[in-house]
Amino acid sequence: MRARFEGRRALVTGGGSGIGLATARVLRAEGAGVALWDRNEDRVTMRADAAAVVADVADPDGVAAAVGAAEEALGGPPDLVVNAAGVYRFGDALELGAEAWSEVLDINLLGSFLVAREAAARLRAAGAGGSIVNIASVAALVADRVEPAVHYNASKAGVVAMTKQLAVEWAPYGIRVNAVCPGPILTPMLRLSDDEEVAERYAREHIPLGRFGRPEEVAAVIAFLSSEEASYVTASIVTVDGGLTAL
Repeated sequence: MRARFEGRRALVTGGGSGIGLATARVLRAEGAGVALWDRNEDRVTMRADAAAVVADVADPDGVAAAVGAAEEALGGPPDLVVNAAGVYRFGDALELGAEAWSEVLDINLLGSFLVAREAAARLRAAGAGGSIVNIASVAALVADRVEPAVHYNASKAGVVAMTKQLAVEWAPYGIRVNAVCPGPILTPMLRLSDDEEVAERYAREHIPLGRFGRPEEVAAVIAFLSSEEASYVTASIVTVDGGLTAL
C-alpha cells in the first residue's frame, strides 16, 4: 500500500459507518493520522487506530470544540477533511413539514459548512493548506420517482453549490474543496436494498453497470481527491454512480 498520506492529519465526519468509515480506513492505511467523528459515541470510541470525536455537526459550538479536540489529538489542525456525516429521509413533498425539512438541511448542509469553515479557519491561522471533500449525492443532480425526497435533494444540491463557492474563496489559502456525488451505495442508509427484488429491478433499470456501489469504491475517489495526485483539482463535483446520471 502506498503511503500517500504519511504525516497528514485527517478528520472524517460520519466516520462510524458507511462511506465515512471506508474512507477513514483508506486514509489510515496510507499513513494518515485519523480522527473519526460521529454523533453516536459507540461507533467511534472502540477503534484503537483512530481518535474519537463525538459531536453534532449542526451545533456551531459543538463543531468548534470537536475540531479543536481533533487538532489536539492529531498534533495539528486537520488538513484532510471529509464531510461524510448525513441523514437520508424521503417522503412526498406535499406531506413534508418544516421540522423534517430543517432536520435534513441542518445536518447535511449546515453541518458540512460548519465543519469545513472551522477546519479552514484553523488551517489559515496555521498558514497551512489542505483538502476538504464534501459528500453530496446524485440526488443533487437528478430527481427520483421511486423515493421522492425534496429536502434531501435540496440539501445535497446546496452541498454542490457550497463546494464550488468555498473552493474559490479558499484557493488563496491553498485549501482545495471538492465533492463526490455517490449513487446508490450499499450502506446502512440505502433503503432500496431493504427489498431484494425491488433493489435488483432498480439496479437493472436505472444503473448502467447493473449493480449498487460499495463504500470502498467511493472512498477510493475521496482518497484521490484528498491526495497530492489531485493537487490541481478543486471545485470539482465527481459522480460515483455506476452511470446512473447518464440516463
